Amino acid sequence: MGKVNRTLPVAVLVALGGLIFFLRLHTYDEPLERDVTTYAVVAHEILSGKALYNDVWDHKPPAVHLTYAAAELTAGYGRDAIFLLSVAAAIATMVACYFAGKACGGGALGGLVAAALWTFASGDLALEGNQPNTEVFLNAFLTAGFAVLLHAPAEGLGWRRAMCAGLLFAIASLYKQIVVAQIALLLVLWLASRQAGVRKGAILDLVLIGAIGAVAWALMFGYFAARGDIGAFIEAVFTYNRWYSGGVWGNLSQAAHWPPVSADVLDVLIPMATLSLAGVVAGLGLGARRHWVLLLTFVVATHFAVVLPGRFFPHYYQLWLPPLAIGASWTVALMKQALPASLRALSYVTAAVTCAVLLLLEIPYYRLPAEGWSVKKYGTIFIEADRLAAKLDRLLPAGATLYEWGNEPGFYFNTRREPASGLVFAYPMQAGPLAMKLSARVLKDLHHSMPELIISSNAAFSYTRGHPVVRWLGDNYRPRWRTNSFVVMARKGGAFDYGPPLAIN
Repeated sequence: MGKVNRTLPVAVLVALGGLIFFLRLHTYDEPLERDVTTYAVVAHEILSGKALYNDVWDHKPPAVHLTYAAAELTAGYGRDAIFLLSVAAAIATMVACYFAGKACGGGALGGLVAAALWTFASGDLALEGNQPNTEVFLNAFLTAGFAVLLHAPAEGLGWRRAMCAGLLFAIASLYKQIVVAQIALLLVLWLASRQAGVRKGAILDLVLIGAIGAVAWALMFGYFAARGDIGAFIEAVFTYNRWYSGGVWGNLSQAAHWPPVSADVLDVLIPMATLSLAGVVAGLGLGARRHWVLLLTFVVATHFAVVLPGRFFPHYYQLWLPPLAIGASWTVALMKQALPASLRALSYVTAAVTCAVLLLLEIPYYRLPAEGWSVKKYGTIFIEADRLAAKLDRLLPAGATLYEWGNEPGFYFNTRREPASGLVFAYPMQAGPLAMKLSARVLKDLHHSMPELIISSNAAFSYTRGHPVVRWLGDNYRPRWRTNSFVVMARKGGAFDYGPPLAIN
C-alpha cells in the first residue's frame, strides 16, 4: 500500500503532464499573438549578435528574451520553440502547484487536486493561456517560490531553502519587475507569521533572499554598463515603462473595482475562487492559520500585480490561476480532515465537481480549430498577417529584407527574414517619452537598408498621419497592394514599383 501511495502521485502527474502536451498541441498552428512573436524575433536577433535595447529594442527585462533564446537553441527558430516553452512552463507550474497543494495538511490529495485544477485551467482561451506570454514564466517561478515558503519548518527556511526561494523570486523579477511588490508583500507576511522566538532567524532568511535579488539586478545593471548599453537599458525598462503604466496610485485605485475584463476571462477563475474563499473562511478558524494567511497574502499580492501595470489585458489574469488552484485544493483537504468519517467522501465529490466544471468550460474551446482560437481572442488580425507574410515571403528574393510600420513582428518570425530595423514594433514610436528618439533611430535604419517592401497596418498608418516615419515612407514608397488590415508599399523605382497590382488577398 505504501508503494502505491508513493507511485500514484507520480503517475497522475505524468498523466497530467501528457494532457498539457496534447492540449497545447491542439493549438500548435494557431497564429501567434504579437507579444510572443516580439520575444521570438528579439531573441533571434540577440543570437545573431545584436545587443538588446541598443540594436534590438523591447521594454521587458531580459529574462523573457533569454528564455526564448534558450528555446531557439534547443528547438530551432520557429513554432517548435514556442510549443516547447508553452508546454515546459505549464508543466513546471503544475509541479509547483502540486508541492504547494501538499502544504497546509493537504498531503497527496491536496497536491493532486491543485495540479489537476491548474492543468485544466492553464490553457484557457479567454485567458490566452495556451501561448507563452510573460505570465506563464512568472507563474512557474512565483508558485515554486511560494511552495518553498510553505514547506519551511517552524524555525525558518535555513540557508538552502532561503537561497532557493531567493533565486526563484529573483528570476521572476527579471521577467517583469512589477512583481517585486508582490514578492515583498508575500515575504513580509511570511515573516509576520513566524513565532516571536524564531523571528530572528526568519529575518536572516529574508535578508539572504533580498540579497540574492539585489545581486541579480546588480549583475544585470553591471552587464549592460560593461557593454556600454546602460542608458538604453534604463530608458527601455524604466523610463518607457513608467510612462506605459501611468500613475501607480491611480492604478492601485482600480484594485477596489470589479475587474474591467469580459465575463469569459473570469469564468474559469470563479469556480476555484468560490472554493478558495470558503476554505479561507474555514481555514482561518479550523486549519493551519499561518498557511491560510500566507495564501490570502498571495491572493492579495497577485491582485496588486494584475492592476499595477495600469492595463487590463486578459493574459494578466493568468496570475490568478496558481493561488486559486492551491486554495481550492487546501479547501478539499480541509473538508477531508474536518468532516466526520461518514461524510469525508464529500471532499472527493467537491474536488470532482470543481474539476468537472472546469472541464465543461474548457471542452467547447477544443472543438474549435487552431485558427478559431485566434479569431475568438483577437479577431482576424493575426490570421491575416500570417497569410500575408507567407505570400510576401514567396514574392521576395532570398536575403531581401522588409519592414512593418505597425505592431506585428510575426511578419519577421513567419518569413524568417531579418527586420530592417531593431525596432520591431511601432508602439514606442507612436507615443511616449522615447517616441522621437526611437523614430529618428528607425529612420536611420530604414534609410540605410531601403527594404523593397514596407508593410503598414491600416490602424498604425491612420493613427500616425504626419509622423516623421510616415512622411518618409510617403516620400520613398508608394502603396501597391491592400488587404483588410494592411497596406503593402513598394520602394519607388524598385523591383515591385511597376506593373499591375499583385492580387494579394
